[in-house]
Amino acid sequence: MSTADGDVAWYERMLEDRPDLADVPWCWTVVQPLTGPVTVAEVVRRLGGDPAGIEQRAGWDFDEAAGTLHLRQAGSAVVLWQTAGDEGVRDEALRWLSDGASVHSSWWSDANGRGSLCYAAFGLVLTRLEDLGDDQPAGEQPTALDQDRAALRDDLEHRAQLAFVERRTGIRLDPAWLDQPHATVVIRTPIPDDPRPPGLFGSADPDLTAMLLGAGDATRREALWWLLDALADDQDLRGEPAVGAVLAALPQAWPTGTDLPAQLSSLRARLNRDVDASPGMSPERWRHYYRMRAAEAFAAAATGAGSYPTDAFWYAQQALPERWPAVRAELWRRARHERLSG
Repeated sequence: MSTADGDVAWYERMLEDRPDLADVPWCWTVVQPLTGPVTVAEVVRRLGGDPAGIEQRAGWDFDEAAGTLHLRQAGSAVVLWQTAGDEGVRDEALRWLSDGASVHSSWWSDANGRGSLCYAAFGLVLTRLEDLGDDQPAGEQPTALDQDRAALRDDLEHRAQLAFVERRTGIRLDPAWLDQPHATVVIRTPIPDDPRPPGLFGSADPDLTAMLLGAGDATRREALWWLLDALADDQDLRGEPAVGAVLAALPQAWPTGTDLPAQLSSLRARLNRDVDASPGMSPERWRHYYRMRAAEAFAAAATGAGSYPTDAFWYAQQALPERWPAVRAELWRRARHERLSG
């Protein structure tokens, strides 16, 4: 077994032993000093908290107040655990945490299979990944983690992200320390968010999002219909009634209806079960994964689904990774043409 496999196996056992960790999203962050010492109190200050509010508590509660941080001094580093937020992967927090320091952070939501893996240093967010296999990393130096993640990039599970943080920092997450008295604080006035694009696709591709939003509602729906119509054939979803309802509605209006979001959610859940039932990292699993992402694109297009109107483009991008450059070029052309003619 390689070192990488051994690290992943340790975290796989940890997650199996603590099934409660799959119930809610949580964030694990390691802050390591580069130009000066880093302490628990200093980390709390950098995140907008009051060190005077630090308490020594044992255990944690998944229903604890928003902004609750669990901290521990680990040698010269400080580690943070958060079950009621994602401070460790927010750009604003990462910039402050990494002043004279390096920061590695992993956030994961088992409920929807989404994650985020971040690396920052000297006040700059250098690399941001959706998962270790992310082919479109963001940040000031998007490729900074490429060499180190090579051995793990085929594993898109949380276990691999945690193993990767350990391999980068030398610090292992052992949740047993949470059962012992440790520093806990509630950040009541967190660092404000930067202005940012709306929704998932806005953050992933702000240029195309701006073009689509600027082109107007009718053009955006027409572009999305073109994309979803192709996606229905590509991922063999044409026969799904909810998919047909979305395609029938989009030329005139955003799809709506009392039962449509529930039907699309049921479709997504069914396809997700197909993903879980297929062998890990096999071609079969990838086919099911892309099909599930395609269903999510249709769900995001439906009014009442809780998504921003452009999020459907983000899910479609995940379902068409190899074809996306050509698809994106056509979407941009359609939006640009409308802006110029308008």
